[in-house]
Amino acid sequence: MKNKIRFNIDEKSLFFGTYNDYVKGQTATVSTPLNQSKDENKWRKDILELKNYNCNLPNPSDMLIYHCQSASHSGNNIDNVFVFTNILLDGIKLNTKSQFAMYFKRETDEFITKLDGSKTPNIHLGRIKLHYPITFKFKSDGFNIDNHDVLKSIMKQNGGFAFVVRGFEYYQDTKTLNFITSLIGPDGVFLSTVFRRKKGVGKKLMIDPNKVVDGDYVVVVEQNQDVQNSTNITYELINKSRSENGKLGEEFIFNLLKEKLTEDNELYHTSIDFPQSPYDMEYIENGEKRYIEVKSTSGTKPVFNMSSGELKFMEKYKDSYKLYMVTEVKEKFPKFKEYTYYDIMKMKKEYPSVRFYA
Repeated sequence: MKNKIRFNIDEKSLFFGTYNDYVKGQTATVSTPLNQSKDENKWRKDILELKNYNCNLPNPSDMLIYHCQSASHSGNNIDNVFVFTNILLDGIKLNTKSQFAMYFKRETDEFITKLDGSKTPNIHLGRIKLHYPITFKFKSDGFNIDNHDVLKSIMKQNGGFAFVVRGFEYYQDTKTLNFITSLIGPDGVFLSTVFRRKKGVGKKLMIDPNKVVDGDYVVVVEQNQDVQNSTNITYELINKSRSENGKLGEEFIFNLLKEKLTEDNELYHTSIDFPQSPYDMEYIENGEKRYIEVKSTSGTKPVFNMSSGELKFMEKYKDSYKLYMVTEVKEKFPKFKEYTYYDIMKMKKEYPSVRFYA
């Protein structure tokens, strides 16, 4: 067994700091299925392996098991409970006194009750999910579990930005859980501006094209016939109205970094998935996260604007931040320059405006 286990969780299953502006409401699903398919090769064996690590409580009390069962519907078994005391946020120690808990829930109901009161066979009988409820709290038997407080502490430590948890790392030797997060916008960002909808119909997790703010411009989708009649507005449709220069610049820098970095650096193009994010890309270097902002122009002068959210973020992460200014972005061989927070602040003193002349 390895000393470290790393796993991603379902997209959009654990996020914090958003404002729910959907008519019917939409919340995080707070779980990831582990054996959804009958094909065992598709099971989440990386997460199932968690039960063999020392975060798995050997004999959880009946009261703790009851609290886990109460956090979801009846007719389930709690097979494993995992409690974490030492917590990191993207590799940095999280300032919290609360513990974070997850558990495996196995469905045991042979039948489910439909809305009309009739019963039907439960096609998910035996399904196992990893649950991590946002509101889960248990302060008894020597535990100080408060998942909501841990998430609040993450938001406080990350500078007050809304975030999504993309996955976790657990270190066996130090009994430490590391939250792998991405920032998805300012505190209170509308939920409808954050997520892409990949399947389903209706308004569930669908970007509202009239609300999305991407960098220095507002994304507006022309309400043409294709959009009006579509029940599945894709990010590709929204992407048509993005700044062409910005898109080209980000692609150029992403490919540049991809050539320079390795898979271990975990380069991630954040703004593609989360248009409201206050930065464009992120990667890991020496165990710490680095953040990249890209500004682009088809001209030759390195001139760029920064939004208040981008400025706030740059101030918070000044020593982990780098801005790439791409000029002549539509040419075959664009040019670029790198700027640190301190370079940009020097420009600000010389040119006291929101616009920076590099």
